[in-house]
Amino acid sequence: MKIGVLVSQVPDPNAVRLDPRAGSIQAGIPQVPNEYDLYAMEAAIQLQERGGEVELVVVTLGAAKDTINRCLAMGADRAITIDDPISANVDSAGTSVILAAVARAEGFDLLLVGQETSDGGTGTVGPELAALLDLPVVSNVVALSEDGGTLSLEREVEDGRQRVEVALPAVVCALSGLTEPRHPSLKGIMGARRKPAGTRSLEDLGLDPEAVPSRVSWGALYAEQEKAAGIILHDVDPDAAVDQLMAFLRERKLI
Repeated sequence: MKIGVLVSQVPDPNAVRLDPRAGSIQAGIPQVPNEYDLYAMEAAIQLQERGGEVELVVVTLGAAKDTINRCLAMGADRAITIDDPISANVDSAGTSVILAAVARAEGFDLLLVGQETSDGGTGTVGPELAALLDLPVVSNVVALSEDGGTLSLEREVEDGRQRVEVALPAVVCALSGLTEPRHPSLKGIMGARRKPAGTRSLEDLGLDPEAVPSRVSWGALYAEQEKAAGIILHDVDPDAAVDQLMAFLRERKLI
């Protein structure tokens, strides 16, 4: 079985600061692996550890060296980075078109993706990939096992959990709680340096950059001004101010 895990690198949610004048996130924010992608990565490693011939390939769009190195140290066999200037500006639809081209070239039996990213938060890449590849997709997955080419899954729904079975090939969107991501061991970190980590371009995938869609445009970021509601008294005698305050509280049945 050949498993592809799609990962991304995002601004650290705990360190994001807005530049109000530029209308964008401040430069220099540390980049971290997307949390949901690590749950997908751990699930793939556990499938690999259960035996059988399983190749685990991690794929990313754009620069994500630290995330790729972590995934290789966790247990991925090799990595593919799609390095192209267009990658910094495509929306989820464009991302899905590029990643679908990688999936076709690699012939994955299973694609594991994070349910969403902490920066964009669209949650659409997994379903879009499935549509482009004509594969079944299961989202919000919190438990996963495989037996004879069939996946047994549990997905989180509003009023509990739902059990699903799906035949491979398929796309699975990992939710937090699926599996707790392991910390790479020293042996894994050292071994990651010797694993293949290649770079491919859109040309390698047979894609014309002009044909990669980008249908969504984002406006400038801004912080809403907080407005305090209330009554401010100016140049009022203290005794009269007390009377007005008491009347205000009685009217609202606060005293």
